[in-house]
Amino acid sequence: MQEQLLIKSVLVQGLTDALGKFLWASRLNVKYQREAIDWLGSKDFDLVCSYANWQPSEILRIYKDIKKHTHYLTATDIRYLLYEQITRRS
Repeated sequence: MQEQLLIKSVLVQGLTDALGKFLWASRLNVKYQREAIDWLGSKDFDLVCSYANWQPSEILRIYKDIKKHTHYLTATDIRYLLYEQITRRS
């Protein structure tokens, strides 16, 4: 069970970073966002999704749905929404 929580937390963090929402301001945030976007759809991303018992396409759909609303959502809002979406199905 602890492993599942860890894997789901990795997904939430990766998606939050890809959405460009960070809890702190840093000049490195653009770099982190680019790395996270590159991670989406990669073999490593697919592996993490499989460990979390999700299809990568389902996680990408959640990402795209939330991305439409990033202009008014905070990083905390996005993390909450992602966590709820990813853990609800478990």
